Amino acid sequence: MKKRLIYAIWTIGLIVFALYLRSIWKYLPYSINFWIGDFLWAVMLYCASMAIFAPSNKYRMTIALVVFCWIIEVSQAWHTPWLDDFRNTTIGGLLLGHGFLWSDIIAYTAGVLVAYWIDSRNDEFRITNLK
Repeated sequence: MKKRLIYAIWTIGLIVFALYLRSIWKYLPYSINFWIGDFLWAVMLYCASMAIFAPSNKYRMTIALVVFCWIIEVSQAWHTPWLDDFRNTTIGGLLLGHGFLWSDIIAYTAGVLVAYWIDSRNDEFRITNLK
């Protein structure tokens, strides 16, 4: 239960941090603005999934999250009036995005994989400290 709480705190922290970055985007270099939102969204998704589902196999969950991110991105190529109306809301835009970009797939994949790598490193660190 303690690990789930830590993941939940990280999720909230990432949301706050990402929204803060959105508020100062015009002062950041283009190279950061281009990648950081999608990267942080994927890291936040990883943390939220670990908090909600507490999977026994983090590797499988990571693969599922990468595929989920790809599906979300590919869905941005699909346009219907009701879906575009939802995307034009703040929450819809944050959850689903607006337009398909290959670079977003790279950012999502990197975000989930980096989160998994950090999480795995933390598990290894704790295990070696217990011995």
